[in-house]
Amino acid sequence: MRSRLGFHAPAVIPTSSATTRICGTDEYYFLNQPGQGDIQVELFYDYRTNVENYPKWQAWMRKNQLQLLIIWGKYESPFDPSEPESYRRDLPNAQVHIVDGGHFALDTTADEAAQLVRNFVR
Repeated sequence: MRSRLGFHAPAVIPTSSATTRICGTDEYYFLNQPGQGDIQVELFYDYRTNVENYPKWQAWMRKNQLQLLIIWGKYESPFDPSEPESYRRDLPNAQVHIVDGGHFALDTTADEAAQLVRNFVR
């Protein structure tokens, strides 16, 4: 399902209330630190340049062929589900892992994500 802004929105995002509470509490705490309001406004304003810069970032990745680990929540609603695999066009050896999570996949699948990171850095 797509919202009027074009974001992919899954019908159901499975999550535990404890995980949601912890992620929300952490996010609230950090976003309320001194200076964060200005930082967040600047970050959101800068998003407008993302799409026009994709070709530059993609060319940089193709040229440098860095190692890349992608851990992506399959319920990541703001993004198209095909996006994680699209990195392989520029980095054919990228490790792409789709986990049972959403935007906070590293929090909600911490054990699985930690194992993926351990395997990647070995």
